[in-house]
Amino acid sequence: MREFFRAYDVPEADASLFRARQLQSLLSATPIAMAINVGNALLVSRVMWGQIPSIVLVTWTALVFVLAAVALRGWQRARTLRPRRTASRRAHQRAEAQAAMLALVYAAVPMLFMPEVDLGRQLVLALVTTGLICGGGFVLSSLPWAATTFVSIIGAGGLFGIARSGMPGGPELVWLLLTCCLIVVYSAWVQARMLGARMVAEVKADRQSEVIALLLRDFEDQASDLLWELDVEGRFNSVSQRLAKVLGLGMETLGKPGALAKLGERVPETDDARAHWESFTARLDTLEPFRDQVVSLRAGEEERWWSITARPLFDERGEPSGWRGVAADITEKHLAHRSLSWLAHNDALTGLVNRSQFRASLRGLLQGPPSALQPLAVVAIDLDGFKQVNDTQGHAAGDQLLQAFGEKLLSVARRGDTVARLGGDEFAVLLRGVTSTEAITAILQRLLVALEVPCEVAGRLMLVRASMGVAVAPTDGADVDTLMSHSDIALYTAKRSGGSHFCFFHQALAEAGRRRAAIREGLRGALERGELCLEYQPQVSAVDWKVEGFEALLRWRHPELGSVGPGDFVPIAEDAGLMTEIGEWVLREACNDAAQWPRPVRVSINVSPLQLSSSAFVERVLAATAALPPSRVELEITESALIADADSAVLILNALRGRGYLIALDDFGTGYSALGYLRHFAFDTLKIDRSFVSDLVRDGEAQIIIEAILAMARALSMTTVAEGVETETEAEMLRARGCALLQGYLIHKPLPAAQVSTFLVDWEQGRLGRCVASAAADDALAASIRA
Repeated sequence: MREFFRAYDVPEADASLFRARQLQSLLSATPIAMAINVGNALLVSRVMWGQIPSIVLVTWTALVFVLAAVALRGWQRARTLRPRRTASRRAHQRAEAQAAMLALVYAAVPMLFMPEVDLGRQLVLALVTTGLICGGGFVLSSLPWAATTFVSIIGAGGLFGIARSGMPGGPELVWLLLTCCLIVVYSAWVQARMLGARMVAEVKADRQSEVIALLLRDFEDQASDLLWELDVEGRFNSVSQRLAKVLGLGMETLGKPGALAKLGERVPETDDARAHWESFTARLDTLEPFRDQVVSLRAGEEERWWSITARPLFDERGEPSGWRGVAADITEKHLAHRSLSWLAHNDALTGLVNRSQFRASLRGLLQGPPSALQPLAVVAIDLDGFKQVNDTQGHAAGDQLLQAFGEKLLSVARRGDTVARLGGDEFAVLLRGVTSTEAITAILQRLLVALEVPCEVAGRLMLVRASMGVAVAPTDGADVDTLMSHSDIALYTAKRSGGSHFCFFHQALAEAGRRRAAIREGLRGALERGELCLEYQPQVSAVDWKVEGFEALLRWRHPELGSVGPGDFVPIAEDAGLMTEIGEWVLREACNDAAQWPRPVRVSINVSPLQLSSSAFVERVLAATAALPPSRVELEITESALIADADSAVLILNALRGRGYLIALDDFGTGYSALGYLRHFAFDTLKIDRSFVSDLVRDGEAQIIIEAILAMARALSMTTVAEGVETETEAEMLRARGCALLQGYLIHKPLPAAQVSTFLVDWEQGRLGRCVASAAADDALAASIRA
């Protein structure tokens, strides 16, 4: 039992330290504990008011306030003084006495009040008492005797009050309260012993650290430095065996004239090491004391670095007689410094030059007048679809992809070129001595060819695609910032061209770059300012011209830039990470508008690749489209949304389709592998790109492609929508070939949201012109097509 009621067993010198820590732990909880005590006192007074004489309640509450004030005063004093390192037993006894006094005041509550009040207030008093036992035991657990005293006194008061109250179930409550007191006391001592064990371990660890530090210091004093003395003939005096061993030369050799020159033969054949040695010998010639001169020497196969401090020696006539000094082995420090220096100039993931070093190299080549600059080119490179890989397959796969791409860049770069990773998926190559665009093109073509070979990432083969922008000096700029800015502008143009492509900068792109920067800046906050809005273009049946749905088209009207088309600002929004927020707004706004239409027609909403790559996309769609049934919502995606990770995209699309949403493949036929995606996922709708529709009348190949698309859609039970229908001839040719829905200016231009309902009513009532051909004309046209 005595072992249980002992928090720690240490000498008095350590016990005083432990007592100070225990008191400090208690003081840190004092403000909140006293605030709770005051709150409890006010609660009890309020509940008991009218049941207990007011003078008794006021007196009792005042006692609690006084004890709380005393405790807070002690806490405040401890804050203003320096933290105490030791504490006496008397300090502990004072804390225990304060806890006992507070417990006596609270114990009076159940003892005096509980027999005098009704059952409801008795329950309140029982709860307050139980809470004080548990809370007090927890707060005072760093002082286990104080916790034991506090819990015992309040517990005794509670037991006495319950016994006198005549409450229903009194014996059971007495048993529960007694059990609670025992558990809290037991827990307080367990906690105290754990704290004591931790403090004992910390003291032992501190003492062991002191011993280890002394041993290490002694070791360094005895073994890390070398004393040496050199005469004017380059001979080492008083050579020790340790010095000979470290320098890698025999004692006899070191004791002969010219030993210093012999030692110079052990300097590593590197520019850095030779420069340090030459600096060292030059200092010996000056006859001036020096400190911390770095020298590198080989000892066998190992290279060691030394920091040398020395002063010259003079004979009795004042003539120089040699040198005496000390050499400290700094090999580990030098290697660490060299590693840090490498990290300061190189990318840790790929080993390529980093942004800072790349800019420094470029700045060095651009020094001097523009007329004297050697021709060079800056190639800015960005991985296509890297974010999707990083988001869907994890950062480890993204890191492997970056490393693989860095290796491909090094494989095609020439010896004098600088290859850098600027950050994220941004790379750059500094091409020296390139005198023509043909030479640059040849290098970049080699890179594109190398990228055609898949690389292994996360256990699977993956094609790496990249876009490149080129700026040539001094034609496109003669300073670092201009060249890199112009290469970024050309890079953006290459990405807009579809990726896996390179583009040279020219002045016409500069204005586009400035406009793109203005668009990027203007997009931030465009939603909050109410600059974005939706327009709706109708989609009608090619057979009976009944309106089947509308496509929601995003519009942006900027006060300075004017009306900016989606083709201009959507890619910029995706690059800036704004498309997810804008896309959710489009989904929500389109569904809210469609819910107001007089007929339950479908609304088609475009989804960006960035939205589809998010694992939370399904939940976002469900939240944004709550205003409409899923069967009225059609989500349009493009092939680019499927390129990065088709498997993940198909899982998301299947989840949406399983909830009743319709899925459309937009701009079908313009990509590289759209047919392959139809094998993985059964789309509800195929949208024929407007480029095929505009060539339909005059281009036989366009007719064949459209016929093939329509035949395939019928075989796969998919609805077809032709975009960009502008003439009656186009509409009739599409209808005759079996296209289901038509969309374009022939039907109507995009409508503001407020005009859609009116349009639907007018269209249904025939007040708007319709492109309806007679049945005979239809049959004749169909016959001519078949012929």
